[in-house]
Amino acid sequence: MYLLLDNSNNDKIIWTTGDNEIFEFSSASGVLAGLDQLLKKKKTSLADIEGLAVVVSKGRFTGARIAVTVVNTLAFALGISTLAVKDDSKDWVNKLRVRPVGQYVSAQYSAPANIGKTKNQSNL
Repeated sequence: MYLLLDNSNNDKIIWTTGDNEIFEFSSASGVLAGLDQLLKKKKTSLADIEGLAVVVSKGRFTGARIAVTVVNTLAFALGISTLAVKDDSKDWVNKLRVRPVGQYVSAQYSAPANIGKTKNQSNL
């Protein structure tokens, strides 16, 4: 089974299967809890996952980091391939099938990070 994680929305986490079955979960439930529910609904296990893709370059900074970390960690533990995609990618499963195991994804952000920038002192 191939899975695509989209954690870019503030309110929901979306897992999509390789056959375009969509599972939406509340962001409050968490990425891994959503995956656990998906696996239970599909009556399958982590061992059946053949590859993981993740949507990058849109959404929240923290959401992107969490999604990439979850995908890379699971891929490492399961010995499967990963792929970073844009949200409009239609052929992610085919690309994922040919990706070598051991190549991990990096978060790409929708805007420059503003962490650590000096605040305007004139407003204080």
